[in-house]
Amino acid sequence: MSARLWQKGKKVMVSVPELDICCYGRSQSEAVMRLFSNLLKYYNELKDQEHLSDRQDAHFKLLKVWVKGVEKKICAGESVLSLAGRG
Repeated sequence: MSARLWQKGKKVMVSVPELDICCYGRSQSEAVMRLFSNLLKYYNELKDQEHLSDRQDAHFKLLKVWVKGVEKKICAGESVLSLAGRG
């Protein structure tokens, strides 16, 4: 997964194109935190569903890898909100 960050007027926009998710904030930190929260919510929604469409299944597989990476970073004491090293 990749994250894209840009400025639009006074707002900072951040998106994950592979999932068609876009969030904004007044600062980079706010926008990234909103994206982080929305990705976790989406992952949990997909995880709780019994039947997924092909598109939802593809999104779930991407998010599953992402969540494992976040968990690994948390256990190692690393920052999980940085956009550096995305991919």
